[in-house]
Formats: sequence, structure tokens, C-alpha cells
Amino acid sequence: MWSLERGPEGLGAEPLPAAPLPGFARYPLAAPALRAALARFAPDVVDAHYVPNYGLLGAIAGRHPLAVTAWGSDLLIAARRDPLQRARARFILARADLVLADAENLARAARALAPRPDRVHVIPWGVDLARFRAAPSREPGLIVSTRMHEAVYDLETVIAGVAPVLRARPAARLVIAGGGSRTAALERLAAATLPEGRWRFIGLLGPEALAEWLARAEVYVSASRSDSTSLSLLEAMAAGALPVVSDIEGNREWVGEGDGARLFAPGVPAALAAALARALDGSDGEAIRARNRGVVEARADRGRNMERIASLFASLARGAA
Repeated sequence: MWSLERGPEGLGAEPLPAAPLPGFARYPLAAPALRAALARFAPDVVDAHYVPNYGLLGAIAGRHPLAVTAWGSDLLIAARRDPLQRARARFILARADLVLADAENLARAARALAPRPDRVHVIPWGVDLARFRAAPSREPGLIVSTRMHEAVYDLETVIAGVAPVLRARPAARLVIAGGGSRTAALERLAAATLPEGRWRFIGLLGPEALAEWLARAEVYVSASRSDSTSLSLLEAMAAGALPVVSDIEGNREWVGEGDGARLFAPGVPAALAAALARALDGSDGEAIRARNRGVVEARADRGRNMERIASLFASLARGAA
């Protein structure tokens, strides 16, 4: 593994030179170092994650077979709003021997740009079903958010939408996990908006702690404005927290209104509050939990889905089409 960014200490990523320049220049300038490292390592397959930066780096490094893994915003947001980013994505996908997407909406965006749409495969990364599972009991009224604190996840709408629910329900409380560039501003907003003592920011959590919170929660909430397959949603579905999520295409691939979740219009706090009330007042919680667990077991078992990806990599390594 090679990266310009510093990852977790235990990951063992080899550093690539990161010039103090904007991303459009920083990643291409690392290509000679990557090319030399790949020549020494002689991999059977190269897998580049996130299209605009490492996808570009993998494409100009020139090593094949090359797999490119899209993450969502790289094609669903950046490539749609900017012609130059769209042209760059076409350049990268034209050089990929395999394109991996974790949702059908992301795959459609990739196929629209790739000259060989048949090379695009939809495989959700999935969740660890042994770790994310329901607990024997739940905390009534516990609402949990596990999204990162960035603009696309719109935690401002979460806080504004949860506020009237907390005021109307003495047992309800909000717990916000995660972190990001907006954490401090969100904490100030929560202090000014939410009833005192009824909310907490608990920071970035490891997988075990995250699974424990979702197993305890009655409701999982996400106001994301864009997603492919949300891993956070799948984790909540596996752990039995009732999803209250924005009505966007990526979410509708897994849940619908009254069919595994309560949906609300993105960016509308009043709609989120109404969806939360439907979730907390509903009598179909156990049926929803059983339905969601079954969907994740059938389509998002991480072990099974990683085997599918490994099989595609093995086919590339053998030179199979």
C-alpha cells in the first residue's frame, strides 16, 4: 500500500512524496516514486482508491492490470459539477481494466464515463455481520448519528430536526459520533439549539465501540445530501437501529419509506422531525429490524463480498477478460 496521506499507524502504508501543492498537482508529481516502487514490488494487480487522485496516479503510473475503486463523491458530485473533473474521470476510467462501485447509482455514473461499461462491477463493501448485530435490549429514545462532520453529511439538519423531538420527548437523547472539519461549529450549534444534558458528541470510535452504540440505539439518523451505498446505513441495519435517513438515491437502493426506514426530504429539519416521530411512535420496529438484518445478510456480508472482489482481482492477474 502506498499513500500520500498518513494513515493509521498499524496499516503499514508506504509514504509517497507529497509536495505542498494543490491536489491536482500533488498526486501526479508522486507518479515517478510510485512507478519505481511498483517496479520493485511487481504486483499482479494495482487497485487505486478514489478516482480523481489515486485513480489518476494509478493511470499515469502505467502499471496494468489496473483496478479503480470509486467512493461516491468522486463521481456523484465532483465529476458532475465540473467539466474538467469529468474529463479527468474519463481519462482515468479509460485506462482501468476493472472499475469497482459499491452502489448502482455510482456504477451508472462510472458507466456514463467509461468507454467499456462492461468493466464496471457493483459490489458493496459490506459489514462484519458478527460484529454489527442487535443487542438483547435497547435504550428507548436513543438517537445515534455516525456520519463524519463534513458538509455533505449535513449534521446541521440533524441537530435542527432532532431539537423539537427532544423537547417533546423527555426520554429521547441524541448521540453524535465521528469527527471532521465542522465538529467545533456543530458543537456550538448543538449547545445553542438542543436541551441541556440531552446530547453528546463522543468522537471517532473504533469498530467495536461503534457497533455497541448502534446495538443500543433505537434510531439511527443520517441527513446526507449524497451517498452511494452508505456503510453507516448498512451498519445500522445490521445492528437493528431503525434508520431515519434522507430520501436520496443511494439510500433507496437499500430502504424505502415504511420498508426498512423512515425517509425525509434532504435539508428539511421539519421533515426529519416528522420522520423521527414516525420511527419512535411506530409499532413495526421488530419487523423492520428483521427485514433490515435479512437484507444485509443477503447483499452486504463483508466476507462474501470481499471474496467476490478477490475473485475479480484473480481474474485480472490471470489475464482473463
